[in-house]
Amino acid sequence: MNIKNLEAKITQAETLLDSKFEQLSQGSDFALELSISSLKAHVRDLSFQLKTEKEQRKKEVIELRLMGYEVDNGSVPLELLANLSKYFSGLITSASAKLKIGQDVSGVISSEITYPLNLRFADIAQGSSRLFITGDTSPDLFGESLLENSLNGLFELLNSDFNEGLSDQVHFMGLRSTHNLAEFLKVLRKRSIELELSWSAPNDTKHFWKGRRDKIEILEKLLDGFSASEPVNTTVVGVVELISRSGKLDIRQASDELVKVTYSKKLFEDVRKLRLGDVVRLDCKETTIFNSSTEEEKKKYSLLRVLWEH
Repeated sequence: MNIKNLEAKITQAETLLDSKFEQLSQGSDFALELSISSLKAHVRDLSFQLKTEKEQRKKEVIELRLMGYEVDNGSVPLELLANLSKYFSGLITSASAKLKIGQDVSGVISSEITYPLNLRFADIAQGSSRLFITGDTSPDLFGESLLENSLNGLFELLNSDFNEGLSDQVHFMGLRSTHNLAEFLKVLRKRSIELELSWSAPNDTKHFWKGRRDKIEILEKLLDGFSASEPVNTTVVGVVELISRSGKLDIRQASDELVKVTYSKKLFEDVRKLRLGDVVRLDCKETTIFNSSTEEEKKKYSLLRVLWEH
């Protein structure tokens, strides 16, 4: 069974689990409890199959097609290649650290994160200049891959509406990763280079972003303008409306406000116990994200622990 089908079956099984837990909340039912136990085992088996399939895939391949006067002959100046490689590596490793730990990491990023990623410059091909970067898929026990989730986050950010949703992706990826992306775009802008970035995900989804000069300049300025306040502890209470395996929770509060909460990989086992419709109380870090370019500020939430659910 391929990765796309396995992920679909896991989603279906987890949705069915949600409905059965909802039925169980109405009263004890031995047959229903047996069905839930069987479904849980089924999800564990599917997750193991997913992990195995991604291990066999081994590598993620990202293509960067550079277009501009300096690179149209199929070669890239060494200084330019070094800078692009540094900032691209920085944005991926910083995002992976944020997803794994739950907060931006200052200083040197641990080899516990960088080693499994194994980012490498793999090849250069003609046709403008096409650079290929590889990294290891390295799935965990649940079939989740830090590199895959970081790349998904990168393409979501690049393809976000500049006026809506950008701050959500900045919070998800982390400020350190975002500023590395801004520096990466700055290198392109200064050398008058346009970019086509592409990646085929394990589930066969084709990700693509075309960076024209005007888009590169606008996005660089927006990303460079983001800053964050010191986080403070707070609680979020409401109904679970969305659970994403990649690290996102949507909570609908009694006031009808939808609060988006990110969670780190180390909290995955706690979060996967939650079901849609659960009323939860979450211990979170609240951070105010400010963008000096747009004068906008928004509160963002990172999960510390699940206090209770019912």
